[in-house]
Amino acid sequence: MDPVKVFKSLGLNVREVPQAKEFLHLAISPQQGGPQLELVKPEKDSKVYVLGMAVGIHQYHQSQLKSLPPNERKEFLTSMRYRLLRMKIDVGFTPPDDEVPQLVFVSRVMLDEDLTENDVMNVMYKVRNAGTLVIFMFADRFGVPQPTSKYM
Repeated sequence: MDPVKVFKSLGLNVREVPQAKEFLHLAISPQQGGPQLELVKPEKDSKVYVLGMAVGIHQYHQSQLKSLPPNERKEFLTSMRYRLLRMKIDVGFTPPDDEVPQLVFVSRVMLDEDLTENDVMNVMYKVRNAGTLVIFMFADRFGVPQPTSKYM
């Protein structure tokens, strides 16, 4: 079963990521824009696909997180990790040992053997919902950053 066919049948934009080092690395997004997923197959003979979403943390949210007392900051990030793990989602922060992440990567591995369209759909929604949870947790805690305008 080819997961790419599932994404295309849903009318999603599917495009190759330029200069990717993996055998297959695709960016998947809705036609009208929105959160982007990435599908990776490390090697041609690999039986594993990784479907992930990289959530960049806005500078405003980074500064707000950094301004928290260390115990509150740790509690916020730990709560996020555990909520994602309960969703059966892998999670990684970049940079990994920094107090304030610049990026949160959520992902799920799919095995090629016996993979069904329903499996692909379930993983897609799980990963997308996990990424949305990250966005909402920052927005709910710190508010939505206001756009700035510059005049000449």
